[in-house]
Amino acid sequence: MYKTYELAHILIKEHVKDNDLVVDATCGNGFDTLFLSKLVPNGKVLAYDIQETAIRNSKALTKDCNNIEFFLTSFENINVSNCSCVMFNLGYLPNGDKNITTTKDQTINAISNLVNSFDVNPDMVIFIIAYPGHDNGFIESNAIDEYIKTLDSKLYLATTFKPVNQVNAPYLITINKKKNR
Repeated sequence: MYKTYELAHILIKEHVKDNDLVVDATCGNGFDTLFLSKLVPNGKVLAYDIQETAIRNSKALTKDCNNIEFFLTSFENINVSNCSCVMFNLGYLPNGDKNITTTKDQTINAISNLVNSFDVNPDMVIFIIAYPGHDNGFIESNAIDEYIKTLDSKLYLATTFKPVNQVNAPYLITINKKKNR
């Protein structure tokens, strides 16, 4: 089967068009940023991270891409109403300082802000890869799971793709507004 990020990429490919605006909420070392950039050659990627090292690494990996704008700030500051998807790859910067992680409060605030923007942008999909295998990630992923349970099931669809035979393995969460049919 697929690794968690590969499944996220497959689902994002099905949703995003080549001229869309997309957001990488955690650009890290740039792999998701590069993936998104190639997916929207006629669109734009907004890439966020709180670490200068992450921005620098992402810029180096995507140096040949001309459709990316980087923001050295928290994903809590994402303020877009016309993007087709927002991708979170939570945790810490691979090969970076493992003490600098995404946190449950910031993550829930960011997700909540995006869910509130579904009224303006009902076609957006939120993709979240959670990592419960480290202390902060375990707390954060549990908080996200609890938060998405509170979403009105008549308005939103929240799904979780989680390995059931692996303890604390990374998993994918998607959130979108339901369509009136």
